[in-house]
Amino acid sequence: MFHLLVALYLLLMVAAGWRLFAMSWSRMLKISAAVALVIPIPMLFLLPALMQPDRPFADLLRAIGIALMLGGGVSLLGGMAGAWLRARKA
Repeated sequence: MFHLLVALYLLLMVAAGWRLFAMSWSRMLKISAAVALVIPIPMLFLLPALMQPDRPFADLLRAIGIALMLGGGVSLLGGMAGAWLRARKA
């Protein structure tokens, strides 16, 4: 079940990146929207680990949160790159 949720999160980030590139917003607004899309799910893992670092599995929670944040950012950039390549080809 966990693998399915991670895959769904990453696919949604690709779709969000594709959609963000297609919008006619300013670059700063697109970057702030991308950060607002990527940050919330990893913070569910990072905040407990950062608030109570002496608890068991805090290092595992921190690693999962960082991996989700990096993976979400790369997926979002991948969606933006795909949309950019598609717009360039057309």
